[in-house]
Amino acid sequence: MDCEKAKEYLNVPVHRKPSQLGEAVDVLYRELDNYDAIAMQVPFSAARLSQWRRVFLLPVGIRWQVDEGKICIGHVRQISRLQEDDQWLLAFSIVEAKISVKDSKAAVDGVIKRGRKLRDVLHDMIGIRFDQVKPLLLPFTFEESFKITCAAWSKKLQWADFSLKAIEEAIRLDADQMIGELASIVDKWRSKCGDAALKPDSGAKF
Repeated sequence: MDCEKAKEYLNVPVHRKPSQLGEAVDVLYRELDNYDAIAMQVPFSAARLSQWRRVFLLPVGIRWQVDEGKICIGHVRQISRLQEDDQWLLAFSIVEAKISVKDSKAAVDGVIKRGRKLRDVLHDMIGIRFDQVKPLLLPFTFEESFKITCAAWSKKLQWADFSLKAIEEAIRLDADQMIGELASIVDKWRSKCGDAALKPDSGAKF
């Protein structure tokens, strides 16, 4: 995206996703290095432009959840204050445990101002509410379901769709491997016995 396209996005923002607007702001910010300067060319305040750019600077999977409406702009402010690993954990908790913006701010303050681990803060704050997380059909631990969800979001998929695709891929690979092994057996048999050994015996009695 160039600067002209970025201005077009911001001046005609209808039907644009937050991440698209954030990308437009990022393009102009790298050119002008100033939100106020951008605000002079588009119908939005410097504060709003900064909010959208925060969305764009998040990992792709989290950005997707913002576009899907699962994570709001208020949450984005708090997520962006964290290191990437903790960004994922907080985003996961926001979507699955329905953490409010107020609680997300309290959690991040606990990490930044008090030096606590985010996992500990979330456990103390909403540990009992993790029972509200939608159960998976397979007996995954929290760590496993968390990793699956992060991988799925990165491909802009819900965990169930991602898991199904992974299973289908595994089945396909197994089938391909089996076909390869059978072909290898056939090749070895041909080299040992000749093609005639593979032809049906028309005179066979049953």
